[in-house]
Amino acid sequence: MLNATFKYSTISTCFLLVNFCSLKAQIVDSTSHNIDSNGIVIDSTANTDTSRLTKSNFSKFNFESVPTSKIDSTVVYPNIYDVLGVGGSKYTALAWKIDKNTFDLSICPVVDTSLFLNHLILPGQSNLFAQTYLGNMGSPIQSDNFFDRPIDVPFLFSKNYQLYQHDILSHKQFNVRSPHTRLFYSTGGKRREAEQILRVLHTQNVNRYLNFGVEYDYFSTKGIYENQLTRNNMVSVFASYYKKKISAQATFGYTYIRNQENGGLVDDKFIVDTVLEPSLVPFRLKNASSEVRQRSFAAVVGYDILTIKKKIKDEDGNDTLVDRPLLTSKLVFDANRHTRVYSDSEGDSTYYSNFFISTAGTHDSVYMVTYTTTLLAELSQLARFPGVPGLRFWVSNTTGSYYYYTPQDFIYNRSNDKLTTNHLGVGVFSKSPYLSYSGALRFYVNGYRSNEKLLFGGITISPWKSTKMPFIKGSITFQDRQPDLFVRNYFSNHYAWSNNFEREKWLTVSGVLGADRYKFEIGYNVANVVNYIYFDTTGRPAQASNVAVTSAYVQKVFKVRGLYMVGKVLWQANTNAEVLSLPTLSGFGSIYYEYPLVKNVLTGQLGISVFYRTKFYADSYNPSTGQFINQREKKIGNYPFADVFANFKWKRANIFLKFEHVNQGLFSNEYFTALHYPANRRIFKFGVSWMFYD
Repeated sequence: MLNATFKYSTISTCFLLVNFCSLKAQIVDSTSHNIDSNGIVIDSTANTDTSRLTKSNFSKFNFESVPTSKIDSTVVYPNIYDVLGVGGSKYTALAWKIDKNTFDLSICPVVDTSLFLNHLILPGQSNLFAQTYLGNMGSPIQSDNFFDRPIDVPFLFSKNYQLYQHDILSHKQFNVRSPHTRLFYSTGGKRREAEQILRVLHTQNVNRYLNFGVEYDYFSTKGIYENQLTRNNMVSVFASYYKKKISAQATFGYTYIRNQENGGLVDDKFIVDTVLEPSLVPFRLKNASSEVRQRSFAAVVGYDILTIKKKIKDEDGNDTLVDRPLLTSKLVFDANRHTRVYSDSEGDSTYYSNFFISTAGTHDSVYMVTYTTTLLAELSQLARFPGVPGLRFWVSNTTGSYYYYTPQDFIYNRSNDKLTTNHLGVGVFSKSPYLSYSGALRFYVNGYRSNEKLLFGGITISPWKSTKMPFIKGSITFQDRQPDLFVRNYFSNHYAWSNNFEREKWLTVSGVLGADRYKFEIGYNVANVVNYIYFDTTGRPAQASNVAVTSAYVQKVFKVRGLYMVGKVLWQANTNAEVLSLPTLSGFGSIYYEYPLVKNVLTGQLGISVFYRTKFYADSYNPSTGQFINQREKKIGNYPFADVFANFKWKRANIFLKFEHVNQGLFSNEYFTALHYPANRRIFKFGVSWMFYD
């Protein structure tokens, strides 16, 4: 029965995608764009060189392949704008994502074209929190903000690359009036140690219902230190179709990450107490590397079983009728194949404590594949504020297999271990200008996640009907979850364990008060974790009885004429510092001056930005398993990382020039980003981001 369901879902999805290609229509370019509070691009005539698209001539756009005379003028076909409840007449572009917890479709910014802190290019830096990583672009990253760290990860051995990877099921989808293309390129350092980033996004509509696009990201560095080479490649192809009663969106993604592993410094004194050339600084591993691959496909296909007619105003101000869904059925399919290979050709290395398979070298591989099929019924929200809620009900099945080497493989041919689980879910949602909320409850009934429970709830209160003015957001999450499959059992050349851990119980409560207009935000978070699982100082999984974490942050942007001051401060505390170490204080600050060098053509910024964190036992990194692990060897921190930058906005292009780590050697040489992993020395970087709308 399950196999039949998988085949049906796959065939249905492929059928819809094939039909995408047969649709043809014309679309007229638009080049003028403003952004509203939801991040949607709005038509504008403010820029004199890009004023072709206005409300008065919007009706001339030929989005249909059928002549206008053949269309009933009193009925228009709904598309994604109607599904999301926004009027499409004033928008030139729209982007949205699906929430994996609640299955909500939420609006998100189309493309960030602002000049604000444009020089922060390391993934995750835009959150303005300090990070623990291996010092170079493309290496694993762990946020120093405990509440930014993922809890439930699909594949344990790639979780520290998630900031680079594309989220396939929740991949951003688009609907645009004209083709959108964004090209980003940056480079830094000498040729033999160069760092490069290339990011490409292209999306366009075939007609007002069908969109397709491609996204490619490349992060690479040769490294200024020994064995620091990184090559991170991510590509996604996506499409969406929303017309009448049919809705569909799908994404295919491929990730290939191959990095050298140097194991950290032989001794920190080669950074702290000497002035050796970077290429001469000795590291602990000479011939080690890791490789991560992921192939994914996700699709959401829906059909409106029941609809109701609703009268709205079209772009010309005339009354028109649209079909709004009342009862919708959806099929959600999510397939992922993960692999990781760790190899080291050096034999009998003193870096490792154990050799369980071979002393001549290491070649550890681990594999996991999952197929998740969800059947969902959605009863739409019937009224706005005071808000009769909409409801969702779903049933989901996950099957797959996984593999890691075991000693029995010396003797027997062993099939991959199978995995399966089923869960039931119910959700509630309501959207209105003043009050929006969403929640979901999942219960796993059998299989490897048997008896797991997930409860999520979120609420937004906007008294002024917009987040531009003061608003309040809150969320609560409860998870009662089984330990990860690879935390329970694992075997490799250097690590082996078999654990019978208790289920983790997470309770997290978060609140935010902010106002976009005043560029102000304050947040408070509390988490209590029973049976907290972590990696101890030996690099093996361990379990603590209880950990409670509290954090608070404040962020504000001050402006005095052309002078901008940006600040963000995070405070954290926890009840079990022996198993979890966090910086008590960390922060970001920037001061820059902005001036229109050529009015309406060229704007420039000149300033300095600094990341800082107090001293703490920052996690060490274990290349064999790809995990950040606990350590009590040395505290790092209390060192500012400062950049001097110049940012420019020239028409559609954003350009940055910066000296990164400009203060290197001025105060001390304690510039470590993780235990025994130094940051890059002072380096000049240059980058440009260019938007095309045709």
